[in-house]
Amino acid sequence: MTQKDEEIRTAIAEQAGEWFVANQAGALGAEDAAAFLAWLKLSPIHVREYLGIARLAHHLPRVVGGALEPVERFLAQQLDGDNDVVPLKTTAPRRHAQITRPQLWRTWPIAASMLALAAGLLWWVHDGQTLGIPKTYRTAHGQQITQTLPDGSVLRLDTDSEATVHYSGRERVVDLQRGRAFFEVAHETERRFRVSAGDAGVIAVGTQFDVYCKTAAVEITVIRGKIAVFTGVPSWLRAAGNVPAEVQRVVAGYRVRIDHAGISAQPVPADVNQTLAWVEHKIVFEHRPLGEVAAEFNRYGSIPVEIDDAELRALPVSGMFDAGDTESFIAFLETLPGAKVERTPKRIRVLKVTPTT
Repeated sequence: MTQKDEEIRTAIAEQAGEWFVANQAGALGAEDAAAFLAWLKLSPIHVREYLGIARLAHHLPRVVGGALEPVERFLAQQLDGDNDVVPLKTTAPRRHAQITRPQLWRTWPIAASMLALAAGLLWWVHDGQTLGIPKTYRTAHGQQITQTLPDGSVLRLDTDSEATVHYSGRERVVDLQRGRAFFEVAHETERRFRVSAGDAGVIAVGTQFDVYCKTAAVEITVIRGKIAVFTGVPSWLRAAGNVPAEVQRVVAGYRVRIDHAGISAQPVPADVNQTLAWVEHKIVFEHRPLGEVAAEFNRYGSIPVEIDDAELRALPVSGMFDAGDTESFIAFLETLPGAKVERTPKRIRVLKVTPTT
């Protein structure tokens, strides 16, 4: 989540607290009622924030009194689903929708401030699950994080990665925008767990799997359990229920690749230890092209390794290194026959040399 997003959602939370206090104080006047309805219709986020405040009021009986049923009935009567609600954009809420009743702040200063504070904290306490607000996690170059999600699932992000989490009453969704992630999914019977990565989609229940967004493809490796893999947004995805039988399944120990041509015809066996090496900040490779291995090191190191020669890039190599140990990798490169390493402060070049006779 960007700083601008945080500022927008903080402002919405404060507005929700103000409107709740205003409604609890008595019937709104015609002008304020119209402004309140306009504010609700600006975005589904506004509706969720307001109802979240109403639920919080149950836990603040000494500060906020009155039954909540009239408020929820009012919302049900005024809003007919989400069809008339404009999705939240990255622009600040319009000023006319921030109409409050100043005299209420003099009457209810403690209630208003506590509700606004609770609304702001609610997101951070529950990671957006209560209000359905998405939350984004990012890692910088060379950084990794492990995050426990609201349902107990675990998200591990590799270097230079970004994922947005959005939980609703129907499903738990993680959108992997870039990089690599490992998922340990907590089993739930009511909500499926779905991951999207570009055009690739994954549905899993109580399983562990790795998703790697490469330049031209997405690779998904199942560590435990089973997943369903698809592309795009199929019609059955919008409906509740089980995944259709014809959707491709991938079981533990296998990998599937999704690129511009679609999903690979058959999953292929995968080396689980190599796949999960990054979780322990390791790079493990066995008979892999040197160019691919160098690209993996470049995802972590501060000085890039460059290999221009096609024959050298295709050279199969094996080894295991700490992801941040560039010096050991350079020492390894210097042992390769026909290779010469040149170092500058900004790059490390691997050149092909012709043996002298």
